[in-house]
This record gives sequence, structure tokens and C-alpha cells, in this order.
Amino acid sequence: MIAGTTWTTQIVKSVIYKDDEKMMALMKAITANTSYLESGTPKNNEIMLKLPWKRKIWGTHLPAPLINMERLKKNGCKIIYVMRNPKDQVVSWFNMNKNMPFNKTEEMVKHFPEEWNAFFETLVNGKQPVFSKEGEWYPDHILSWYPYRNDDNVLFLMYEEMKKDPAKEIKKIADFLGVNRSDEEIDELVEATSFQSMKKEASKPMSQMSFFRKGKVADWKNQLTVAQSELMDEKFNEKLSGIDIKFTYE
Repeated sequence: MIAGTTWTTQIVKSVIYKDDEKMMALMKAITANTSYLESGTPKNNEIMLKLPWKRKIWGTHLPAPLINMERLKKNGCKIIYVMRNPKDQVVSWFNMNKNMPFNKTEEMVKHFPEEWNAFFETLVNGKQPVFSKEGEWYPDHILSWYPYRNDDNVLFLMYEEMKKDPAKEIKKIADFLGVNRSDEEIDELVEATSFQSMKKEASKPMSQMSFFRKGKVADWKNQLTVAQSELMDEKFNEKLSGIDIKFTYE
């Protein structure tokens, strides 16, 4: 799901490899398509596994049932799950899809219309079977990961908190990963992984697909109608009833 995964992946890379210029250069050369579990080919993954990185870093948009959580925990893997308020999430997802060349086919356009109202309808009715089953969408993705929120190898983060206080959240990530970073280094990481810095250094494919568009909180107000906003409130309140997750919309 489009909830700051690319941003968080870059933060993790920077936290771990900040002092290794060679590895940071290699990390920048690896695009989002080649460092995601659900992307690429088996040969591509073989190449990725042969890279000389001391700690392998992968992004994913997959729901928890498609991840072998027991095996990952046994192998010492650490997982960071980022959530974003669903109204900004859907707007970001819409704009990203408009720029994906493989979504221009007749079959894909049925699931990912280029017109906003039609796109919104397919999404909230679970008619976009990507990273989720038919009939499911973002709240179901959150629910799939929610049971692992207190596992010692899992860290839950909120996109809006990362925007509000990046130094605090990056320090939280560093501590979770067991990487000691001074306050000065954290400040350097905040600058290096800021939205503007990442947008400036993004590869051509990532720029073309709007991986870094605005990154703002409350941009949904420029896109959703009142009725659409209220419908999302209704659906999320129903799906996440009894779940202690509070989203920041402003």
C-alpha cells in the first residue's frame, strides 16, 4: 500500500549504511522495482541476494498472510510497518497509478480507472485486487498486520508522525535496528531523507511514476468530496471497530 514504504525503506538504508559511501551509492542505484519482494523476476532476486550488503533491506506492500512471519522471526528479520491516514493514502495511490505504464491496458483500467470518482469506487468496494484479495482494500491490509504489532521484531509507525517529527521517528528506527546514531547524525539523516532530497535524487523511473509527488498531510481535502470523506470514515470505523489505531487527518 502507498503509505510511505519507499520513504521508510530509504531511511532504513541511510540509517544502516550512512558511513559506507560505496554501499550508499549502490543503494541509490537500486530502484524501488528491484528491492521489493513482490517485484522483479527470480533471476533479479538472485542478483539482489548476491550483493555485498551486510544487512539485506527489502520493501513490500504484501499483506501479512503472504509473508512467512514465523520464518522471518526465526531468522532474526526485523519488520517495519508504516500506516498512513486512508484519505491521503487513496489520493497518493490514485496519482501513482495514473503514471504507471502497465496500468494503461484495457484490463487494468477496469480496476484502476484514470478518472477519480471511478477509481475511488473500485477501491472502496475492493475491486482493485492488487496486494489484496477481491473485496478487500486498505483497512484489510492493516488488519492483516495488526496482530503482530507487539512482536519484538516488528515496529509500527505512522506516516504523519514521521512527517511531524522525523528526528524522533528516525531515532526510533535506528534503535529498533540496533544502530547507534548520535543526535548530530540523526539530524544529518533527517536532511538526507527529507521529501525534497529524495525527490531530487530519485531515479527517472521513480520520478515518472510519482513516487515522490507531494508527501503532505491533509492533501485529501483537495481531492475527496464530502460524501467520499464521510464514506471512508464509515467504512474504516466499521472495519477497524475495537482497534486502537487513530489516524491524523489534519
